[in-house]
Amino acid sequence: MMNEIDNKQVRILIVDNSPEILLAGRDILEKEEYDVYIAEGGEPAVELACAIDFDLIILDMHMPSIDGFETLAIFKQNEHTRDIPVILLTEKLDIDSMVRGFELGAADYLRKPFNELEMIARVRNHVLLKKMREELYQKDISLKEAYSLLEITVTTDPLTNLFNRREIINRLENEQVRFKRSKRPFSIVIAEIDCFSNISDTYGKRFSDYIIISLSETLQNMIRKQDSLSRLGAAEFMLILPETDTDGARAFAEKLRSNVQDLVFIKGDNEAKITMTFGISTCDSLSELDDLLERADKALRKGKQSGRNCVMTA
Repeated sequence: MMNEIDNKQVRILIVDNSPEILLAGRDILEKEEYDVYIAEGGEPAVELACAIDFDLIILDMHMPSIDGFETLAIFKQNEHTRDIPVILLTEKLDIDSMVRGFELGAADYLRKPFNELEMIARVRNHVLLKKMREELYQKDISLKEAYSLLEITVTTDPLTNLFNRREIINRLENEQVRFKRSKRPFSIVIAEIDCFSNISDTYGKRFSDYIIISLSETLQNMIRKQDSLSRLGAAEFMLILPETDTDGARAFAEKLRSNVQDLVFIKGDNEAKITMTFGISTCDSLSELDDLLERADKALRKGKQSGRNCVMTA
């Protein structure tokens, strides 16, 4: 399978009603030498997408006239555009909207304002996936091998091989179903590397990627077999802890925090240490997943406001 792509041959369409967002996204992707087009709204986006063969569309959910969901539905009903992967833009985690988007055919979500490293990684992943699908039609590959390769790409983060946002949301929904049946609490942990943008600015993308990859391997080795770990954003991770109450989640997160602050990342002439802040919420009643995520996110923000390198519960 191909793993090298000539970005200059990749056409990407960004759709948003905000000129600032359009220009920010275009600047990030043009630095990676992608061929970037922009459309200020759903109607011009549909016209462009029907006239030009795009490899990826980045589409804002909330726009006047035709919103992102309606535009997405139009894309998926049109023979010319239905196979183009679409990444939806959102300003916050919203399970209902995310599920609706996936049901309409969205490939992924991206949070605004853009994190450059996250945007580049997600774009590359979905462009690669599209190219892989196209190759399957050209090469004599067994169905089993092809399905396995596609499934791995669809469910994992391209940099770390951890679960991606789409897969962790699926697992979170499954965990809620189990909770309704067993009434045993489960917890989620949202963790973020403290001041990671400073590390990126100081050491550059290559060493920053090395830190993310090494940290992911460390975290994966520390969790239980039944736990699920995902890369949620550029420096943000989510952990699902089945059958774990708040006290258990706090103790486990504290263990992770302590181990992370002792790590030393060395590659070539570069050497760095990091810390992480953890936010926890526990599902011990029939609460909605949006509320669970919001409480964990709020706990994380509280930890960052309290000086970082700590564990906070909702």
